Amino acid sequence: MGKLVWVVVSICVLMVFALALGLGLGLGLQSDEPDVDQDYFLSVRDEERIDCYPDDEGKSIEACEGRGCFWKEPVEDLAPECFHPPTHGYDLVSIPEDTELGWSASLELRERPERYQRDVINLKLDVEMQTTNRMRFKFSDADNDRFEVPIPVASSSSKASNPAYNVQYGTDPTFGLKITRTSTGTVVFDSRLPGFTFDDQFLQISTRFPTANIYGFGEHIHERYRHDLNWKTWGIFSRDTLPLEDRNLYGHHPFYLCVEKDGNAHGLFLLNSNAMDVTLLPGQILTYRVIGGVLDFYLFMGPSPENVVQQYLELIGRPVMPPYWALGFHLSKWDYGNLTVMRDVVESMRANDMPHDVQYADIDYMDEQRSFTVDPINYVGLGEFIDDVHAHGQRFIIILDHTIAKMETYEPYTRGHELDVFIKYNSDTNEELIGRMWPPGDNVFPDYMHESGINWWTEQCHQFHNTSLDFDALWVDMNEPSNMIDGSVNGCGEDRWNRPPYLPKLYKVFSGTLYEETLCMDSDHHGSTHYNVHSLYGHSHAKATHRALEKIFPDKRSFVLTRSNFPSTSRYAGHWLGDNKSQWVHMRWSVIGMIEFGLFGFPFIGADICGFIDDTTEEMCQRWMQLGAFYPFARNHNARDAIPQHPTVFSETMTNVSRDILLHRYTLIPFLYTLFYEANTQGSTVVRSLMHEFPSNVEALHVEEQFLWGPSLLITPVMKEADVTVRGYFPDVRWYSYYSGEELPEYERGTWVTLSAPLDFIPVHVRGGYILPTQEPANTTVYSRRNPLGLIVALNDEQRAAGNLYWDDGESRDPVDNGAYSLLEFTVNQRRLSMSVIRDSYVPPDNLAFSLIKVFGLDSAPSSIEVDSVTLSADSYTFDADLKVLIIEDQTLAMLEDHIISWNN
Repeated sequence: MGKLVWVVVSICVLMVFALALGLGLGLGLQSDEPDVDQDYFLSVRDEERIDCYPDDEGKSIEACEGRGCFWKEPVEDLAPECFHPPTHGYDLVSIPEDTELGWSASLELRERPERYQRDVINLKLDVEMQTTNRMRFKFSDADNDRFEVPIPVASSSSKASNPAYNVQYGTDPTFGLKITRTSTGTVVFDSRLPGFTFDDQFLQISTRFPTANIYGFGEHIHERYRHDLNWKTWGIFSRDTLPLEDRNLYGHHPFYLCVEKDGNAHGLFLLNSNAMDVTLLPGQILTYRVIGGVLDFYLFMGPSPENVVQQYLELIGRPVMPPYWALGFHLSKWDYGNLTVMRDVVESMRANDMPHDVQYADIDYMDEQRSFTVDPINYVGLGEFIDDVHAHGQRFIIILDHTIAKMETYEPYTRGHELDVFIKYNSDTNEELIGRMWPPGDNVFPDYMHESGINWWTEQCHQFHNTSLDFDALWVDMNEPSNMIDGSVNGCGEDRWNRPPYLPKLYKVFSGTLYEETLCMDSDHHGSTHYNVHSLYGHSHAKATHRALEKIFPDKRSFVLTRSNFPSTSRYAGHWLGDNKSQWVHMRWSVIGMIEFGLFGFPFIGADICGFIDDTTEEMCQRWMQLGAFYPFARNHNARDAIPQHPTVFSETMTNVSRDILLHRYTLIPFLYTLFYEANTQGSTVVRSLMHEFPSNVEALHVEEQFLWGPSLLITPVMKEADVTVRGYFPDVRWYSYYSGEELPEYERGTWVTLSAPLDFIPVHVRGGYILPTQEPANTTVYSRRNPLGLIVALNDEQRAAGNLYWDDGESRDPVDNGAYSLLEFTVNQRRLSMSVIRDSYVPPDNLAFSLIKVFGLDSAPSSIEVDSVTLSADSYTFDADLKVLIIEDQTLAMLEDHIISWNN
């Protein structure tokens, strides 16, 4: 009997011991192996909790623990109650094996409760050290093929010999990658965090980043350029929706840039087109949740922010070079009503000497909104009007939408049906998916990813141009793709594609589906389901349109404007920021969006000037015209129900202010065009933030209401009603007024400065150390390109400066590849301006010459000036001793000859 009591007591003690460990009661007892999960449960901070129940419904303690996760009420309101233990993840199966570019490893799922019933047990990790500053690491299913994004990216034939990164892995308690910067030891990627998951329709991975200086991800409205890390989640999935707070919009860009503590920068790109969301935690942790494909990451080591973008575009492809005329001013409206109104607007612009290069026609020019038609009543004579536009040195762009009306008497449909180019309802039927869009009745959706669809689209565009309208370029819209009903007229199947087990945090998914106002996710493209390629639809539409224009204009540069976009779409098209509103805050948001699209590799970017939706006011529109004059893509466009807002419809003052700032834009187009050449050949940004140029400057990391053209022209717009001053930050270098050459006082360098900005003025400054090419402006680029050139020389503290000018005929296809261009280099050193011809393979027909030279920041008055060893007479130049500005006028310095201008004390 005594032995039995002892056994019972012993069992009870052991049970209490086990319970104490399980509940973390701290009885002072030690187990042979530490309980990693329990230690983590007790020590993890709220700001580092990785959400184990991001689903919108069904969250409870029981559901959380059913996933093998912890439940604990947080102190911080936004922190998750349910979070992953550290042992959720994969184990390394064996020692990694060397490969030609790096190494590969086999991973196996560590036992845990299934989350979404389709766990991938065996993973393969491939690590490729592709270049000195670029590496790839890819997690994929070791046993089955999965969808991968079918866009071409750069690779490498050999392993980098001296990479700027060091790759390690850890196995305790689960597998994770750690990547550091070789030169500093800074950790730039660290996935040794809980919750690594690879289900069929739920892929999750988290990483730490070294600072809170995170920029990128899109397309969204971001109220701040530098991201909010307060458990902020952003959905990424192409959508047709208004650009308002937190919504996922038209583009799909899983790319971010991080500036490290020492000013170095790196970037990370996830090559994946499936719907996803990303969550930023205050503990400097980022969690990706993706519902398909593979985890295919590319890391870029910079070290500067500009270097990061250049390396990213080296991977995905650099942006297309726009024609010169595309940098002029564009004008549009949805529904002028008829051709008479459109003609009156254009003639009003001419009568007021307003710069105006491009006129648009929105869907109201069509017959019942059907692409490849012209309204025979309201737009009769449109072809002759386009001839008149061309006769005035202007261009004409028409819109084409993505859908086709299903009509047996409509040739684009019958021809497309014959060629089998339309997306099918699903893979089990040959029935075309039917939706609703602008054309009345049934609409079908071309498959622009398939060669037959591309050829059909090219045929239709070419035929329409040759027989109906002599347009110069194409604007493609609604290609997210948009649908005015959910899925199709027949609804959508109740399957795992239309109702995936996890729904990312997206806008317009209130019914628990992905197909709201778009296509059924199980609809059939050639080669994949819409579930996988939805966010590629606009990209493929833009690419197909670019090809169509290659056929229409075999010798001229294609110009395509697209709303939906994906990484590398800029190889074929520019983008505008969508259906913004005539509100002051939308002006501010446009600056952030424009800078972000520079990160994404889209230099040709801008928002609808004065706003698209709602009525603007004259003051707002005037301020927006000032800002928009410095958008790379400068277009005033508004909606059918809004009042007209072209710049001559308001007061004489508004007209004059708009004309003046547009003439300044046209003066600077040679500089802007040169920046586009650098974007096309080097992957540089055209518009960039101060952070790009001054990444070690803590203040510059936060600036989001100013922006730069290239490294040297700083724009500080007024974006608040009734303001006549504006604050701007000026890093500690020399800055000059673009207009007068007046230097910012030295005591204001490196500070925030309040600038005078009356209603007729926008502050613009030139950075010391740079030379900007200019040209006497005209009302179109056809005529401005014939005018004399000039230089703005802004000297730095060492009295030095440099710049360049790229020049070609403005419209020939592939001028750089064909070598049909000229390149000039300008330098100032020791009071000597050298103008050197680096390449002279394009000779302008107009005997272009430099006439006006402005030098800002001379340290003393020149006693004499020589141009090509000839001393100038005193009446050929002026020197303002107060401003320290030298102006040399009325010169005829041939563009394609070397010149020396020197000045002596």
